[in-house]
Parts: sequence; C-alpha cells; structure tokens
Amino acid sequence: MMVDENEISSRNVNLLASAVLKNHEPRLLAAEDCLQDLTAKQDLLMGQVSRQTDRLSDAIKHTQVYEMVTQTKIYQNKLLRLQKEMIDLSERSQKIKKRALKLQQSKQHEALLREQAKDRELEREKQLIARPAKRN
Repeated sequence: MMVDENEISSRNVNLLASAVLKNHEPRLLAAEDCLQDLTAKQDLLMGQVSRQTDRLSDAIKHTQVYEMVTQTKIYQNKLLRLQKEMIDLSERSQKIKKRALKLQQSKQHEALLREQAKDRELEREKQLIARPAKRN
C-alpha cells in the first residue's frame, strides 16, 4: 500500500494545525473573552464619561446664570445709588436756585431803596437851594 506524499503531507499539515489549534485555542478564546469584556467595560466607561460631561456642562451653565444674577444685583445697586445721587443733586440745585432767587430779590430791593434814598436826597438838595425872592 502506497501512500501518496501529498496525502501524508496534507495529513501532517492537518495534524500540525490541530496541535497548534489545540495548544493556542484556549488562550485565543480567553483573549477573545477578555477583549469582549474590555469592550463592554469601555462602552460603560464612555457612557459614564458622557454623563459626567453633560453634568459638568450643566454646572457651568448654572454657574454662568449665577454669575449673571450676581452681576445684575451689582448693577441694580449701582443704579439705585446713581438714582439717589441724582435726586440728591436735584434737591441741592433746587435749594441753590431758591437761594439765588432770594438773593436777587434782596439785591433788587436794596437797589430800589438806594435809588429812593438818592431821589429823596436830590429833592432835599433842591429844596435847600436858594431861590430868588419874588418882588411884589
């Protein structure tokens, strides 16, 4: 019985392949399981990172809103302070205008009195001037 070399070679190759497969298959299957486990854990971690990113984004938005509210309060206080200053300045200017009007009236009254006194003095001088007597 003569066995063909191709058949022996093929059988040797099959035996060799089976031996290699038997030797490495458990490790390859374990590696495949580890890779699947790793992929599942990686997907889980990516989901958690995504949720944390969303939370952080929301926190930043809330922080910005808080800062805007704080700025609004600061500007509102500045506005109230400016309004108070404007009212105070308005009242002071009204008082100054009243004082100026009173002072002007007082000066006009004094000028009128001086003018009247001057007129009286002139009239008195006229009366003191000697007039020629009338001859009858």
